[in-house]
Amino acid sequence: MSVLNVGIFLVLFVVISTGLPIYLHYATHGVVTAIHGCMAFFLSLNTLICLWEIALGLYISHIQADYKKLKEKYGDKPFDSVTDFFVHPLPLSSAVSLRFWTKVWSTYSLYDPSYQNNESFGFFIDVGNGWSTILPSIVWLFAITYHDLVDPKVLGCIGIAKFWQEMYGTVIYALSYFFNKRYTGRTVGEVILFVGLTNGLWFAFPILGIYCSVMMIFTNSYNVFL
Repeated sequence: MSVLNVGIFLVLFVVISTGLPIYLHYATHGVVTAIHGCMAFFLSLNTLICLWEIALGLYISHIQADYKKLKEKYGDKPFDSVTDFFVHPLPLSSAVSLRFWTKVWSTYSLYDPSYQNNESFGFFIDVGNGWSTILPSIVWLFAITYHDLVDPKVLGCIGIAKFWQEMYGTVIYALSYFFNKRYTGRTVGEVILFVGLTNGLWFAFPILGIYCSVMMIFTNSYNVFL
């Protein structure tokens, strides 16, 4: 029996994938800064989410079938599906399986069914973000510590494009969610937690990323991270 479950894995991932870049930045530059720490957290997390978003596109038929099963099982108690997912045992073979992580989308679809609909904006913006921002996220994560990898002005231009896309897509998705009243039947707390908080990360941190990008271009340096 696996001692690891989804919740523990995600906590460990966030701690390690944020802590290691912060340590390497300190080892390289002798300084720890809030801006670098925030960007390390977001870039690492976004890389993981990009993989999930790629899985959303590759396995949409599987997600649609699983969503129907979850809807029949949990009915008007979608929160139970979330807790069950977080305590789901996670052997190593599942942790590295894109197909396993499609459960994120079939579970989230109980709160917003547009994610199991391959004709929706939410589906396409996330699949598009997955394919188009995973490489820039990885490059940014390394370059903000190892400054010789990429010219700061070049990375800044890449950053403006990447972070604007993420922020703008989040805003349009939120408008679509509320305009179409997909919150109907959900408590305020559920909407804030599963829609507001999770998507809010992709609004707040891209704004920080755009700020860093502009500073890199104007100063032709990585001083914003030092």
